[in-house]
This record gives sequence, structure tokens and C-alpha cells, in this order.
Amino acid sequence: MTYTAKAYYLPEHEDEPIEIDGTDDLRALIDAMLSQPRQTSVVVLYINERPLHEIGVPDHELKIGVLADRKLGSARFVNGRDAVYASGHSDGVGPIRYQYMGHEDLFPADSLAELDTLLGVANSFLEVGGSERPRGVEWLEWPKRQ
Repeated sequence: MTYTAKAYYLPEHEDEPIEIDGTDDLRALIDAMLSQPRQTSVVVLYINERPLHEIGVPDHELKIGVLADRKLGSARFVNGRDAVYASGHSDGVGPIRYQYMGHEDLFPADSLAELDTLLGVANSFLEVGGSERPRGVEWLEWPKRQ
């Protein structure tokens, strides 16, 4: 089964998220992120078919940061058991700075990956439905402090 998701990266998405229903939608989402300013360089995805946590929020999240000028990005996956990031390469500058709706969002220095790799992670996220880590990358534990 392939799942569907909601995506958020602009303030108006709080009321009207982007509906994601497969690879074409994910590619269009990544392409759209390439035209965004740094203030909206992170997109967050949630699987539609997963039940909410008992406190009324999703129990999972895939976060993808995009450095449009470099055509690179980072990924973080969180669920009730894991908080991990996709291991990539480092440019020695770290941490990697993104922004989600105007708020700084830091990723580990060794989290830079090609956008096609991140597209594969997002596709796997739809395939596994947020219940487990997406496939296609090595996941490392999210650092306790950035």
C-alpha cells in the first residue's frame, strides 16, 4: 500500500496543506522548495492514514530541509521511538542552517544529501506510512543538542 501525506512549508499551509499522493507530487514539492527563500527552506510531511497521538497531534514526522542555492538538503525522521537524521556528507561548516516558517532549524553538519536521495527518502516515507524509518539512507541518532 502507498500512503498519502500532507506537506507544510508556508504559513498558509496550516489551514490548507499541500496534498501529496505519490512520486510526481513529491517531485513537484521538491521543485517548489527550490524557488523558496531561506525563510521557508524546510517542508514537513505527515501521513494522512496514520492515527493521531492521544494528545491530538501526529506521532510521526518527516522533515526535509532544502538549500536551493546548492541543490542539497537534509532529512529528519521522528516517530514515537526514533529521532534520526539521514547521514550525508559535511562541508565542514555545520550545523546546516534552514528555516521553517521563519524559525531557524539546525541540522547536523554531516546531513547534506543530494535532492534525489531526499526524494527517495520521501517516496519511502509514503511506502512505509510513517510507522518505521524510510529506506534508502543510513539513519543516525539525532544529537541531543545542536
